[in-house]
Amino acid sequence: MKLRIPFAVTALALAGLGLAQSQAWEKLITPGLTYRMEIDLQLPRVIHALRYTPGVNVSSRPEIAGEVVIDMDTETKGREALSTTIERNGAIAGINADFFPWTGDPLGLMVRRGELLSSPFPDRSVFAWGAGYSFAGPATFRGSIVGSGMTLSLDGVNQECQEDMLILNMPVGGFATSKEDALYVVLEGAQTLTPKSSFKARVGLFTPDIKQLKVNKDQMVLVGHGVAKDKLAKLERGSEVTINIAMGGVDWDKAVNAVGGGPLLLSNGKESIDVAKEHFGAAFATDRHPRTAIGSTPQGDVWLVVVDGRQDMSRGATLAEMAAIMRRLGCTGAINLDGGGSSTLNVMGVTMNRPSGGAERAISNSLLLFGVDPVVGTDPGSFVIKGVPRVEMGKTASFSVVDVAGNTIPVRDVFWSAMGDAWIDQAGILRTLKPGKCQITAWVKGVKMTVEVTVEGASAPPPAQKS
Repeated sequence: MKLRIPFAVTALALAGLGLAQSQAWEKLITPGLTYRMEIDLQLPRVIHALRYTPGVNVSSRPEIAGEVVIDMDTETKGREALSTTIERNGAIAGINADFFPWTGDPLGLMVRRGELLSSPFPDRSVFAWGAGYSFAGPATFRGSIVGSGMTLSLDGVNQECQEDMLILNMPVGGFATSKEDALYVVLEGAQTLTPKSSFKARVGLFTPDIKQLKVNKDQMVLVGHGVAKDKLAKLERGSEVTINIAMGGVDWDKAVNAVGGGPLLLSNGKESIDVAKEHFGAAFATDRHPRTAIGSTPQGDVWLVVVDGRQDMSRGATLAEMAAIMRRLGCTGAINLDGGGSSTLNVMGVTMNRPSGGAERAISNSLLLFGVDPVVGTDPGSFVIKGVPRVEMGKTASFSVVDVAGNTIPVRDVFWSAMGDAWIDQAGILRTLKPGKCQITAWVKGVKMTVEVTVEGASAPPPAQKS
């Protein structure tokens, strides 16, 4: 596979794409991985994207927030900001992944390096990948517990147990939980759970009428509610059971990683959106929101894309618009991921997009990229941001990075981000949003710098005099 080395584009008109007043930039993070920013001032819309070539110095995997899927001992139930996950795992870039409920576990499928961490949400699409393989579409789940002369059907893995459900919780799950009081049965002899598993365990302690139980190392916990609780109670303590998992839809002989989301955006290069089939509302498709998506090209490249939304500088995208963006980038298969305030794209610890809530949201899982570290050990004092400390509302200002000798660093080597009351493009042009403060961050050769800029507005009129 030929490696394409990108270059900075400071004023690229996207001719023929219907994107008037548009610009785009591509910047090399490390060989095999690039960051792309597109702006459309007319719509308006801002797009952030990562393109990587698997196997060419760059690898990827999904990762859970924290150390376990559900952590009832923390306020966020184990969720954390994407930047925290990136730092903890030593990744160089990443995006948010699946939707999540209040319990903090991924709502749909998650497979990390062959290990099944979360079962798929019924009928929703997943993105799965391995060496030379990628898949976008639905995945199916079948699981069972065989023992004491019975076969009990599993409803899921590492998730909250709800009405009449039977859930299997592994040590990596952290906590077994249920919405209502349920029966908890400890199984001794945990093994790594995969999309195609069959192994034996021994029935241990029965704990009825509680709502949560920590899953210890080398143990598993079955949680049954309602009808499933009655069946689970018939297991004989000390007896042996067989745990079977058989998942379909994806070629699990080729795929080693997977994330859930939905709905499907592209299949065989064509728009393929069915919100009703994947249990989303109609407005979810037609309203513009911040969006995150993942897709692959016939050449084997993978695109991770975030569209900013719910802000004056970027309105977001409908699902059809998101599908069109992914197709324009060359993808033939793609799915939507969690969006809204969760949409986040990070490069070397810098949040490149502008989360709609004003700051990163704590999320349940992410997709991380690993590769040759672009940090070169430069002295933190080697560079400074050059620009004005104040900008008048409605005006623009140009920022750059200079070294200690006063030389301007080329645009292609500077990664710009701004939070607060102004935003910045990848040429260093700051545009105001409202009077207030803006924090500008620049990342150059391993050095991260931040300055604060004041956005000045018109003076408020004097208060009216009372008669």
